[in-house]
Amino acid sequence: MTSPRLREQQRQYHSQWYHETQCSVRGDMPLEPQAALIRDRFLLGLGEFADPALNQALIARAPLFSASLACCSVLFPEQVALSRHVTLSPYDRLCTALTVAQVTGVQSLCSHYAARLAPLDSPDASRESNIRLAQITQYARQLATQPTLICRKALQQLSDVGLSVADIVSFVQIIGFVSYQARVVAGIAALAGRPAAVAPGFTTQQDAEALRLDERPPLWRSRLTLLQPEEAAAEQLDVLDQSHPDARSEDYYLLLAHDAAALRERNGVFNGIHGSNDETSRRLMALAALCTSRINGSRYCAASVAADLHNPPLVHALCDSIDAGYQLAADPRQKAVIQIGSALTRSPEKFTPHSVQPLFQQGATQAQALDLILTSALYAWENRLRYSLGDTLSIGTEDEE
Repeated sequence: MTSPRLREQQRQYHSQWYHETQCSVRGDMPLEPQAALIRDRFLLGLGEFADPALNQALIARAPLFSASLACCSVLFPEQVALSRHVTLSPYDRLCTALTVAQVTGVQSLCSHYAARLAPLDSPDASRESNIRLAQITQYARQLATQPTLICRKALQQLSDVGLSVADIVSFVQIIGFVSYQARVVAGIAALAGRPAAVAPGFTTQQDAEALRLDERPPLWRSRLTLLQPEEAAAEQLDVLDQSHPDARSEDYYLLLAHDAAALRERNGVFNGIHGSNDETSRRLMALAALCTSRINGSRYCAASVAADLHNPPLVHALCDSIDAGYQLAADPRQKAVIQIGSALTRSPEKFTPHSVQPLFQQGATQAQALDLILTSALYAWENRLRYSLGDTLSIGTEDEE
């Protein structure tokens, strides 16, 4: 049983840490306890809009938003049965989500995750717990801010403070998901003419170094131990078989299947965004994905969408720099997509109704604009999974991203 003195130490440590993290981005803004009570924990109460075209576009994407909401339940359960292989507590998960929300600067996310975190018991005040929490927070902040800050050593440091492979997979899914959520919330608010409330404190994300794409698709190799199908639980095998025809032999799915529930809902989001679209829409969505992947430095994701663009000169120009791609793009719609994809990726908190005007000026509908925002947001998630959990290899070489 925890002694009264130790409980008081825990409370003081929790209060001090919480105060510091909040003051770093919120200034004098008070905690909003009601933010924890919002029923839709994905869109955070954005609600119905005055624009019927936007409402119709959102209704058409209802399965996608249902999958996104299911992710919230899977990644942030009220209780977690902790064990030697599962050590991420509800506190750890919400602490991570709050850290990512603070990096994005989207105030509604900061308020929501802060309000959910506030009443939870913090870890004990031991030196080991402090080091563990500091390492988790640092990794989350770096991956949310700039994926290319993450390397093998950073993953090893997570293992060193006691995170299992399954913990790390769940942890990175949380970072990727909240990065996605922030951009969806900011993007939809902009489409509705509602600029997102900003929590200042972080600078605009810097673009990664230029990417080099080969003629042949690259390989992706996990940095962590894979799930072995012969040792997998029935739920893990089921989600593998639903993920991809070759999932039982592909590193990516064998790694993510350590958290089968999160992979299942991630698949629902991914498939919901990559649903049936006309050829023009698919090309513009590929362009949005490429812009996001270029900024985040994910060579694998950039290569995976490049062919869908059917424009090698534009692909190579964008991989050199976003500005070079923008200058080369001959179609005004392409320029508009590059503008909004780049803005949403770099600074979701600064994404406003003005940010989406270039698309509408080129005749885009609310549904088309929504698809582009969702695509860019999705790759904010996908890039962070691919970049941090594995290495991108050129076929026949040992070059890594």
